[in-house]
Amino acid sequence: MNVIYEFDVSEEIDSEIKNVVDEKIKDLQDHDRDGVFSVVLHNDPINNLDYVIEVIEKVFGYGTAKALWLTLKAHFSGKSKLWLGDYKKAKNKANKVIAHGPDPRCIDKGAMPLTVTVEKEG
Repeated sequence: MNVIYEFDVSEEIDSEIKNVVDEKIKDLQDHDRDGVFSVVLHNDPINNLDYVIEVIEKVFGYGTAKALWLTLKAHFSGKSKLWLGDYKKAKNKANKVIAHGPDPRCIDKGAMPLTVTVEKEG
């Protein structure tokens, strides 16, 4: 039998202890964000290749040849590393890719924003 306990943390835990716990959680999260992270593009069978290339050019500042190569790598292998760097910048770049939304010419086909993930290297 599963029992779910519900309680209001602010009522049950002294605020000083809560602050210490919150700080420890933040430290653990920050530690997990140390190191090098990659922005990974996943294959997208709906958005047009030229749209994907355009988004990569805009967000990462790459030329057409590099953007084409990275797009084709994702298309044929399933995913492609677009960029390497610290977590905050990687997350920011991934959010910029997603913010471009789907290819407007493919919305009627069910296109969604490009799928990118931020993954820790090593």
